[in-house]
Amino acid sequence: MKIKCELIIERDGKEVYRGESKSFLKNFGIVLAGMLKNTGAGDARKFVVVTNTAGASANVYVEDSFGTDVRYFGVMGFYAGDNDDSYGILVGSGSTPVSPSDYALASKIPHGTGSGQLDYDTHNVLSGYGDTSGYVEIYRSFVNKSGGDVVVREVGLVARSIDGAVPSDVRYLIARDLLPSPITVKPLGSLTVKYRISLAIR
Repeated sequence: MKIKCELIIERDGKEVYRGESKSFLKNFGIVLAGMLKNTGAGDARKFVVVTNTAGASANVYVEDSFGTDVRYFGVMGFYAGDNDDSYGILVGSGSTPVSPSDYALASKIPHGTGSGQLDYDTHNVLSGYGDTSGYVEIYRSFVNKSGGDVVVREVGLVARSIDGAVPSDVRYLIARDLLPSPITVKPLGSLTVKYRISLAIR
């Protein structure tokens, strides 16, 4: 089986970039390894340590115990709502080279309508599966309501982990990609960023 992760960017509804996402980070490997080590029985509270978007060490709980604890739990969520720029797909203006230990975008473009800001929309997910191939795609749109140009040079995926029993609520960067060339979003223009994971049986 072949697995490929693509980064696709559309500006004003037209595709302007498509390439392989090569920049999944150390945080992603740490959490994936922790999840694979689970028993699946939920008979213990286990965690791994990541670096959150503030640069601090934080516990991501990959298995939780039963009992009288509060029972809401998640490990790697991306579905941030409208106007929420704390996790999910984020965009930035920084151009610092990617490092495996990155924990935040070099310079995140915040949600808003002021100078240098973009209006963050909610996320959408598409998926499809057949006998020999399948895909899942998460995407998010951004609109420039600032009145001036906004230049995007980097994009990333911030996951959210939450455990109501501890309690714990952690946001941590798992992927960061520099664009081969900057993309300028004009006033009232839009940008859509898609991460698409494709699977094919060879």
